[in-house]
Amino acid sequence: MINTTDMPESGIFTLSLVTSMEHSTVSKSTISHRWSKHPEFYTHTVTFLVEDQLFRVPWDQLAVESTVFTDMFLLPKGNSEMPGGQSDSETVEGESDVCPVTLEDVSKKEFESFLRALMSRQHSKNKGSSLSQAQWISVLRLSTMWEFKDLREVAIQHLDLPSRPLAAVEKFALASKYGVKRWLLPALTQLAERPWPISVEEGRRLGLENALKLAAVRERLKVANTVAIDWIEQNFILKRRDEASKKHSDERSKPLKSKDCGQKSTQTSKDKDEGNGLCVSLLTKAFDL
Repeated sequence: MINTTDMPESGIFTLSLVTSMEHSTVSKSTISHRWSKHPEFYTHTVTFLVEDQLFRVPWDQLAVESTVFTDMFLLPKGNSEMPGGQSDSETVEGESDVCPVTLEDVSKKEFESFLRALMSRQHSKNKGSSLSQAQWISVLRLSTMWEFKDLREVAIQHLDLPSRPLAAVEKFALASKYGVKRWLLPALTQLAERPWPISVEEGRRLGLENALKLAAVRERLKVANTVAIDWIEQNFILKRRDEASKKHSDERSKPLKSKDCGQKSTQTSKDKDEGNGLCVSLLTKAFDL
């Protein structure tokens, strides 16, 4: 209990207390309208819930690149005004930890990799380059799903680095799933031309129909290569044996030998190019590329 007789200035104290209470009841919307917001350095954030973890990120960095997130942020946010004109941000989805935007079918590790790649690229940092191959696959998946076209292209470039190439089956599976068309033919060509057969596990990843198509192409290439080898033997190996058995003068044998070697080298290179062309032609037709 306060003794007002001992406090001659208690009226001032009471007035200050009342004034403070009045300020505390002023609506948040009124306060926010007192000052203007800087167009560049007033950042809005959005809170996401992924599995059991919260993420809070600048919403403009998502909306500027993705039509999916742009449309999400343009949706009505419900009633953000409480009775009396007060704003309750905790009732608006994404504006607080209490009411986050829940992301389904996404793991927190995937989302973390996605954000690292996005933020590092936007701020010209090198953190994105340290992501593993598995993390870049996560970035490819989410950037495709959420229509981040520029980030998707960055993920494709990182997954296509010669220093850490994807296995041909993995590359074909990712290309088919996420629509990376320029990966299809190189991956199929590598699988069609390699000497060892397609394994059972690789067949599962390719899918039954694709595995059968690839097996058919490999069989046709095998037949074509066998015919080509027979033709080379008949036209070069046997011919050279016959020529070696004949007796010619040194003046005639040397130019013939040089000419034959050059012809063989040229023909072998031509056969190789024709073989590659046949492989591409068969794959293009079989897989409708």
